[in-house]
Amino acid sequence: MIPNGALVYFKGKAALARNDKDRIEIQFSDRTTARVREKDVELLCPGPLASLPKLPANAPETETAWEMTAGQSLSLAELADLLYGQADASSLLASRQVLDDSKLFLIDDQGIRARSSEERLELERREARKAAEGAERAAFLVRARQKQALATDQRFWGEIEALALGNSAKSTVLREIGQTESMEAAQRWLLDCGLWTAYLNPHPARAKHPARAPDLPLVDDDGLPRTDLRQLEAWAIDNAWSHDPDDAISWDGQNLWIHIADPAAGVPPDSPADREAANRAATLYLPEGSIAMLPDAALERFGLGLSAESPALSFRINLDDSGQISEVAIMPSLVRVQRLSYDSADPLLGSGPLAKMAAIAAQRLELRRRNGAVDIDIPETRVWLDGDGKIRIEPISRYQSSGVVREMMVLTSEAAARWAFQRGLPFPYYSQEAPGNRDSLPEGLAGEFAKRRTMKAGKGGVQPHAHQGLGVSMYAQASSPLRRYGDLLAHQQIRAALASEQGLTRPAPLPADELSLRLGLAAAQASAVRKAERDSTQHWTIAWLLEHPEWSGEGIVVQSGADSNLFLPELGLETRVKLPDLPLNSVLPLKFLSADLSNLEIRFAPA
Repeated sequence: MIPNGALVYFKGKAALARNDKDRIEIQFSDRTTARVREKDVELLCPGPLASLPKLPANAPETETAWEMTAGQSLSLAELADLLYGQADASSLLASRQVLDDSKLFLIDDQGIRARSSEERLELERREARKAAEGAERAAFLVRARQKQALATDQRFWGEIEALALGNSAKSTVLREIGQTESMEAAQRWLLDCGLWTAYLNPHPARAKHPARAPDLPLVDDDGLPRTDLRQLEAWAIDNAWSHDPDDAISWDGQNLWIHIADPAAGVPPDSPADREAANRAATLYLPEGSIAMLPDAALERFGLGLSAESPALSFRINLDDSGQISEVAIMPSLVRVQRLSYDSADPLLGSGPLAKMAAIAAQRLELRRRNGAVDIDIPETRVWLDGDGKIRIEPISRYQSSGVVREMMVLTSEAAARWAFQRGLPFPYYSQEAPGNRDSLPEGLAGEFAKRRTMKAGKGGVQPHAHQGLGVSMYAQASSPLRRYGDLLAHQQIRAALASEQGLTRPAPLPADELSLRLGLAAAQASAVRKAERDSTQHWTIAWLLEHPEWSGEGIVVQSGADSNLFLPELGLETRVKLPDLPLNSVLPLKFLSADLSNLEIRFAPA
């Protein structure tokens, strides 16, 4: 028990103690008091003392005391005797205060101990490093405020970069130099300092998207027998720059055949590759390259036309005289596929099987238009980095074969939905409500933009509904399982249903509630992927404009108002410009004024 009038130490302050039942009352030098537990105070001197002692007038002999005791343990009284030549209350208190700031002595579990020579040297080194680091940080902050930070300062500005990439929500350094703690402000500062260039695109990282394709194994083919369709001519027609062919078309004289890549044969539900595909939701297409949803092995194994023979999931579709689907059969298959670019396919549409399929495509397009399908014709551009790393922007050419392929993919997705619905198979359907009123749309390109504004957002679900924008009574995206997770889910359900129909022992199709959950999770990430693609395209377009500050070109008025909305066909951009009230579809010469890469903003003005 601590006696009354004892000198004690509590949280760095001296006090006199007085017992008060189960607690101790202590009084400080300013006469304030506190009730504390005995274990929370240090007893320095039992006293009794009438008042707190004055500290010794002479300076402590700390260096001499350390030299005599280096590496040894000692009591507070022994330390006081070494420091002040005596161990009275005044010296004991002063010695305890020395311990609070001492670099030579410390308090550990064994009591008071003089540091060893090695410990003292290491402490001095640490403090020297800390002081040097503090000086370097202070010098960095001066440079940072002047936007003259160096690459060698990375240990300081690394947290700013983490914020710019979306890997952190805050940056103390950015706040200290008077900047807003935001991704955009961080990116702007990095650009201003020359630590980043316009050739660093942060948007995929901000979307939390992996930087490369997954490195995961595929399973062996699941054993569903494949129909040999190698006798059919099959064409995979796509853009010349496409590297992931996932569809091909055939005509056997009576039936239309549409062959879709079959990665579900190697990526069953809940496999590692499937779970990773669900997390990614889609292949990320960027101007600087694509980041696949599935492992590279999936494209090598299932890409159509990448080898002499390709496994596929083939849709045999029979149409009636009006172009309506009358019969659908789906089967795993083996096909021989010839790859064609749109440019090389167009001349072949005049004869043979491709001519027949072009006629079917035209009939189907007209049928869908009668059913309310909405065609929106807005020029497109391609933004990409060429083999030399140079930014390129070019208009995308129009090809008849592109329209044929697009029509065949709509037909496939409708056929898949009907096939699943007839079997009561839970399926990832996709629908769209009818667009808004289009009775008074303007003519020309302005009308196409106005038409687009009337469109409703599409939505996925496990119940079939009409896709009014496409003019079909039911629809399910099923044509791109290599690059969209919803399509992969559709193929997994189809394969599970086929296995059941053939009496094979395989996992059953996913129930509707589980399928709905997976669709919902994938839809959220797919939205992030699409945003990353849009923002990346805008980023590289701005980077190109910053390299071509003299750019001028035409803008077409597609929406009038206080700020007219103009479309720049050469760049594939929409922009707002303050203009006098000009008629819709007016063509206006524009020039590039400025751009803010961090905020993805571009300013144009009349030339």
